Formats: sequence, structure tokens, C-alpha cells
Amino acid sequence: MDRLARGLAWKGGAVTVVLLLLLIVLWANLNSMITENCINQLISEVRSPDGKFKAVVFQRKCSIDTPPSTHVSLLPAAESLPNRKGNVFIAEGSARRAGVSITWEGPSAINLSYKTHRDILRKTGNLLGVTVVYFSADAKPRMKQP
Repeated sequence: MDRLARGLAWKGGAVTVVLLLLLIVLWANLNSMITENCINQLISEVRSPDGKFKAVVFQRKCSIDTPPSTHVSLLPAAESLPNRKGNVFIAEGSARRAGVSITWEGPSAINLSYKTHRDILRKTGNLLGVTVVYFSADAKPRMKQP
């Protein structure tokens, strides 16, 4: 009886390990499919003055049920836009709604302006040695006093 109990315990443990491995593989495949189902639509691309990097503004749509989001990625100049989220800036809503514009201030600094709203999901301040400074596109210009 003791031998039977040990045999059943070993088989139960082996089954648990196999089920756990299957769940991990299933999760990895589902995660991969979700990422691959997203579509990135290029909005604009601005190269750094030294030509080493580019800042890419794109709109990302991942399913029919979710609204698009606006992303900015900083990439080496020769790299294509990967099918991933932006690594610098992410705002919920369309690119038109986010109103993102980028200017380079030398080879290692970007000015990123966007329409202020509450749905900002990522704001990275420094990446690949490039500093990102954020500005509100909603700010009204000040009138000069006479």
C-alpha cells in the first residue's frame, strides 16, 4: 500500500509538471498572437541631426473592440518600426487626438509636444542617451505686453 501511494504521488506530481509546462507554452503563444495582431500605422518619422537615430510617431490598433493609441519610439536610424508598443511615449486615442509633434534639439535631445489629456500611459525621459523634453501643445502663446 505504501508503494502504491508513492507511485500515485509521483504520477500526480509528473502530471502537474506537464500541465504547468503546457500552460506556459499556451500563454507564450497567446501573448505572441496578441502582439502580432496589432497594426502600427506610421504617422511621421524625424531623424536626428547626426543621422544615428530616428523618432517615430505611429498609431497602434490591436483589436476591433479597443480604440487606437498613439505611440512614439526612438530607434537606431537603420531599424524598421517593430510591431511593438512605443518605447518613449504612449497616449490613448488617435494620432489626431494626441497631436504629437517632434523636433530634435541637437543629436541627443528631443522636444515632444502633445495635446494634454488624462490618458497618457508612458512618458520616458531618457532613452539610448537621448533626453526627451515634453511640452503641452494646448498651451496658449503669451501676448507681448506693449
